[in-house]
Amino acid sequence: MLRKVVYGLLIIFFIAASAAAYAIVSTVNKADEAVVQPIGDLVRQLVLPATPVILPSPSIILRNMEDEARLITVSSEFEKVVTAERNQDVLWGALGETMVFVANGTVVAGIDLRDMNTEDIQVWSPEKVVVHLPEAQIFDDLPVLNNDKSYVVDRDTGLLTRADPDLETQVRQIAEQQLLEDAQNSQLLSIANENAREEIARLLEGLGFPREGIEFVDETPPPAPPYEQEVPKGYAVTPAP
Repeated sequence: MLRKVVYGLLIIFFIAASAAAYAIVSTVNKADEAVVQPIGDLVRQLVLPATPVILPSPSIILRNMEDEARLITVSSEFEKVVTAERNQDVLWGALGETMVFVANGTVVAGIDLRDMNTEDIQVWSPEKVVVHLPEAQIFDDLPVLNNDKSYVVDRDTGLLTRADPDLETQVRQIAEQQLLEDAQNSQLLSIANENAREEIARLLEGLGFPREGIEFVDETPPPAPPYEQEVPKGYAVTPAP
């Protein structure tokens, strides 16, 4: 009889213990869920979005440059005295003619941005861009001679001839060519190159590049390495809207 009573008490004890254990485990699980969920939310709140940096592409920069096409960066006025003679050695100059002409003209120089391609512009970062510009040139297809300031100083004809109506036209053509040659041998192209870099630097500054990060090189630059954006701790890059 005593043995049955003991067995009964043991069964009751095990059932009570199991119920208590289940209750404790359920309470702990609910507590873990209540703690883990807010911690996850907190971590997500602490990781702030960082907008990705979008570098201007060389094609966009080139498109902005090519709006100018020919970039005239310098113009300079030149003057030259040209003397033309013909038939002065015939009959002691009796059939000859001499003309002294003062030529005044304006020569313009610059760069042709249509000579550039995307390889000439390498964007390294938002703070650095490397650019190769074409060499400056004199735009000799533009009018040079200033007719209002150019004039014949003196003109003599021999006793047996009349003034050649085409001589002045020929002298003007020769004078214009000589003015271009004088410009070519001057510092005009050097100044044009310097001014071109200054103009393009201002354009690039307008696109967001700092002046100290704009570098000009004499040859096509090597390709820029892939840009890796620095993201501060606690931030994550998110796609741009």
